Amino acid sequence: MTLRRSFDKLQGRLTGTNHSTGGTMRGKIACSADRLSLLEADMISSIVEPNAFQIGKQYQTERRVQLTDASDTEFTSSVMGNSGLYEQTIRLHNGHLEAKCSCTLHEQPICRHGVAALLEYQRWSKARVVPRAARPTVPRLEAERSTAKSAPSGDVKLSELNQFSDWMQRVVQAIQSGQPVPAQPDIEPGLVSTWTRIIQQLDERRRESEVAQIELDTDIRNREAVVARLTQDLEASAKEAKSLQVICRDLQREVDQHKASLSKSTELSRHVEQFESEVRTIAGLLTEKGRRLEGLSDTCRDVATMLKALGKV
Repeated sequence: MTLRRSFDKLQGRLTGTNHSTGGTMRGKIACSADRLSLLEADMISSIVEPNAFQIGKQYQTERRVQLTDASDTEFTSSVMGNSGLYEQTIRLHNGHLEAKCSCTLHEQPICRHGVAALLEYQRWSKARVVPRAARPTVPRLEAERSTAKSAPSGDVKLSELNQFSDWMQRVVQAIQSGQPVPAQPDIEPGLVSTWTRIIQQLDERRRESEVAQIELDTDIRNREAVVARLTQDLEASAKEAKSLQVICRDLQREVDQHKASLSKSTELSRHVEQFESEVRTIAGLLTEKGRRLEGLSDTCRDVATMLKALGKV
């Protein structure tokens, strides 16, 4: 059975996706694989959104993923996204691949953080099953000590010294060319045999250190890339914050100007109200005087009428 068949050709249907917030089950995918290590990168990319896979792969490459607990059928992890740290739980259960993440993204059936976690799990599982060239050093050291203690005492044979000298020349050439130390010569147990085993052990430890140094250098470069990216984001945010501060100051000046205009408008409104009150008072006085003038006019007409009457008499 191929890996793609074991994953049901990764065409399983979602059986209850959930768009709610973080901490809930994001989705279930039908899957007959019995180990998470069988899910290759191309299989994962075939069922998730392309953008989610690309960003998740970038997160995994930049070493943003940390596996906290892992087994063949389930693991938990944390991923440093662009907006914070998110936690994931991914497992094989009852014939389904179940993925859960604490983020609020709506990417289905697995978000970018889940994709990054799955890719990191694949890298971890492959590194776990690949046999290491070097054997454990501590037991070998103990073995060398016990061999040295049990080695027969006495003079070293000249033939063994010659074999050791020739072997050491090949060892130097191998180290200079970056090759493993050649197998030790066929020498009877003793001091020379112990020397050769100790040299082989030291070379194995040296090669392990070189591999560890390469991995450390790669990790440092990846982290430096992440720091550079975050620094750029921080600088861009700082520039944006400065622009917003300038806009806020301009808006504050406009608000102050509007407040000053409103204060002047309020003062003018009070003056207008005073003028209106004075006008109403003057209008009342004019009305009163008009009534008096009308009464005086009536009186004058009456007097004129009386004078006319008297003139006729």
